[in-house]
Amino acid sequence: MSKKEESQKSPKLTVAQVIEYCKNDLGITFKLMDEEKAKNFLQKHNYFFRLKQYCSTCSERTKSGKYLGLDFGHLVELSTIDMFLRKILLKMTIDLEHYLKVKLVNDCQNNPADDGYEVVQEFLAKEKRVKDELQKGSWLAGYSGNDFERYLAAPAVWNFVEMITFYDFTSFFAFYYKFFRSESEYTKRFDSIRRIRNACAHNVCMLCSFKPVQNFKNDAEASFELLEAKVGGNPGTVSSLMKVPLLNDFVVMLSIYTKLVTSPQVKELTLKEVKEFFDGRMVYRKDYFEQMPDIKNAYRFARSVLDYYSGKAKA
Repeated sequence: MSKKEESQKSPKLTVAQVIEYCKNDLGITFKLMDEEKAKNFLQKHNYFFRLKQYCSTCSERTKSGKYLGLDFGHLVELSTIDMFLRKILLKMTIDLEHYLKVKLVNDCQNNPADDGYEVVQEFLAKEKRVKDELQKGSWLAGYSGNDFERYLAAPAVWNFVEMITFYDFTSFFAFYYKFFRSESEYTKRFDSIRRIRNACAHNVCMLCSFKPVQNFKNDAEASFELLEAKVGGNPGTVSSLMKVPLLNDFVVMLSIYTKLVTSPQVKELTLKEVKEFFDGRMVYRKDYFEQMPDIKNAYRFARSVLDYYSGKAKA
């Protein structure tokens, strides 16, 4: 093992040792949540490696390695908000996947130049990996009521979309419209949807940073729309916050959701749920974050964007 590998190894700590590490090495206090409750939380609900990802969201670190004004309660509260947020956003991305499939199948059915089979064969000829995955038949171990094996020899658009992963579906979606020399406004925005879906599905900590990422390619179309509608603050604020990947992707998802989902009831109920979360559980302990401008600015921006797209959904 190299010296670099050795230096990256951290010691295994018991929960009691984690508490001491927080106090002595990281400068984390236990005022909002006392040590006994913190121990109980780490034993029953979460683990510190995960909680530690929220440290930089709340505080700056000194040269000595300690965080300023950071309490264990801040980390617990952010992790709790994050959990509920992931559940809501995952539900929305599942809706988007469904309605993208509905759109594609309908476009296929209404396209006289499409027999439903050729475009799939062309896609599989181009994407050998997808074809190999189909041949393995791994989806057969799932819960589907269809016997997909009988469609393997000649899959059609309407059954093919049920046989592939979301990532492969978005590739096929883009391929379909290019194959028929047409365009879809959604194709170029799939990166944002995939990032949110993957983060939610793989239980990634989403609220670990609200710092702009300078080399991040934000969605110019969404940024322009917000600026034109005077939503989210002044141009400098909008441009900066759209460089935060989570906020950019949240904006893009709301934009697509309000356009693509064709059920008024689904849209209304979902957006109502998101609003109730933003106005309820998300701000339940807002006093914890009064001295944390990055968190406050991100919340105000996301909340104003939510109002804007909710209004468009009703129009």
